[in-house]
Amino acid sequence: MYEDFYANVEDIAAFLRRIELDPAEIKPDLASLKKIMYNHHRHVPFDNLDVWAEAKEPSLSIPYLFDKIVVKRRGGYCFEINALLEAALRTIGFDCYSVEIRITKGRDFLPPCRHRGVVVRLDGKKYFCDAGLGFIFFPEPAEFNAGYVKYGYKAVYEDGICKVFVKKEDGEEEILRFEDRPMLPIDFINPNIACSLDPKSTFRTRLSLVIMTPEENRRNLVSDGTVEKAQTSVITLKDPSGKLLEERTIDNKELSPVMLEEFGIEYSI
Repeated sequence: MYEDFYANVEDIAAFLRRIELDPAEIKPDLASLKKIMYNHHRHVPFDNLDVWAEAKEPSLSIPYLFDKIVVKRRGGYCFEINALLEAALRTIGFDCYSVEIRITKGRDFLPPCRHRGVVVRLDGKKYFCDAGLGFIFFPEPAEFNAGYVKYGYKAVYEDGICKVFVKKEDGEEEILRFEDRPMLPIDFINPNIACSLDPKSTFRTRLSLVIMTPEENRRNLVSDGTVEKAQTSVITLKDPSGKLLEERTIDNKELSPVMLEEFGIEYSI
């Protein structure tokens, strides 16, 4: 039942083509890792449609996720996207593992682990990689204790704990925290259940779609309320600094065509 959680990606060339990369040019080095992370943000959207629209617990089976994200060209939320990302990186030949993460943004206490990320060990260094966080982009691997990357975040490691910070106008803010220890794929079963099946979970009460545009802007669609109650959605476009460039409201009767045109998601509401 659980052996598929540990699987490699059977057709890694198809995965790489899904994110518009030439399989012949990808190998387990830093240059390739940077290309994978950037292109993943460009071509695979964050989406919690299965949870929001169907009250469904997403499968974490690698063959299932490959079919959903690569074949059907959907997205997913963190437990799905970063599960397939880790499997793909491992298949390519990277030394990597998943970590359980606490989202500390805006909190003055340590919440439960409700996020999944990936750590890559490469040339004696460690890099934090995350393609599935719904409220911020990480399109570049962040080397532990190497300072801010181009996109304004850094991974700070000390005494077994890694903290991820983002730049702010008045300093910096911690947004994520995790113990730097490898987790097994089955360790994410319970967090996945909590996020997907709890009626009070934000993933059940709010639709969120996110994609990075060619200009590296952040396109986000939010529909507050359950699928039965939400009537409208707000679509925003923000530049990398967070400046609002566009905002508009649509009737949720328009959701399906908008999702296809602006997020590349074919899904009927």
